[in-house]
Amino acid sequence: MRIREIVLSVTIAVLLTSCLVFWPRAAAAAGQSDRGSKDALRIDWAAAFQTERTESRYSPLALRLFGGFSQVEAGDINNGLDGNYEWLKFYSAYGWGTVTGSYNPLHNGYHAGADLIFQINRNVGIGIGTGYMRFSKSSLATWSFGTEDAKLSGTPTLSAVPIRLGLFLTVPLANWVNLTINGGVAAFAALKLDSRQRFDYSDGDWTEMSLSASKKAAIDNLGFEGSLGLEFMISRNTGFFVEVLGRYARLKNFDKATMSDRYQWGDVETIEGRLYLEIYRYAQGDLSTFTVEETPPVSDPPYAVFTEPKIDLSGFSLQAGLRIRL
Repeated sequence: MRIREIVLSVTIAVLLTSCLVFWPRAAAAAGQSDRGSKDALRIDWAAAFQTERTESRYSPLALRLFGGFSQVEAGDINNGLDGNYEWLKFYSAYGWGTVTGSYNPLHNGYHAGADLIFQINRNVGIGIGTGYMRFSKSSLATWSFGTEDAKLSGTPTLSAVPIRLGLFLTVPLANWVNLTINGGVAAFAALKLDSRQRFDYSDGDWTEMSLSASKKAAIDNLGFEGSLGLEFMISRNTGFFVEVLGRYARLKNFDKATMSDRYQWGDVETIEGRLYLEIYRYAQGDLSTFTVEETPPVSDPPYAVFTEPKIDLSGFSLQAGLRIRL
């Protein structure tokens, strides 16, 4: 997601929130006809609301519910998944047909989650939370050679369950607006990659390639998150917030992987092992793809190099939600 799209989304969220806050006041003012009622409505609602907040005892617990758009770098995930698309371009570069379309890198997705916050005081809290994040992108390329052609399609999915422990700061900016600053450590459990790619040939034949890789232990998948946002108080105990979150999470390789090739006549070839990034170096450039091996493969530099991929979940999120003081 581009920066200007994020700014536009934040602006729209703020405008909608402003309408939500001020519309009841405007409706109430329009419905009053006598002078005494109009004088009563001159009381500053925000000041009265802040007095109510100040005089009441703060809630020791708060619940945050949120969701929104997310972006990840992905890194080696994209470098490995685009292998078959790179092969088609490689054939075209040597004059063996032409290629239209290409691999679309996996970057954008969505997330949702919840945090339970233990308030040390009105402005400082310690919270634990969890959620779900998912990223997916479809690609299509067509290779044509004379009267023959082949279509390569695919839709990979990368998902994880983040578990967070962080510090939550609330800084009053006005009677009904707070600045929120949150940060802490995140462990990414149930990390999973699923990819299906399919060649459909003009004569009706087809080949389907599938890749599944997973890593369940969260302690090995640690990263850091921090966010900055605005909270608009809807009532004494409920606030609507919008936040921009930054995330750093360069994780190690998956624990296990399975790769399968399936053909139209029913044959299936499957191998289980560990996922590796296979890089071939040519004068025209590097060509990289994923391979699953039962034993560590041997590199043959500079022509063929095998490395264990990094799963890069670093990126940012634009999220909105409710914080409810319990």
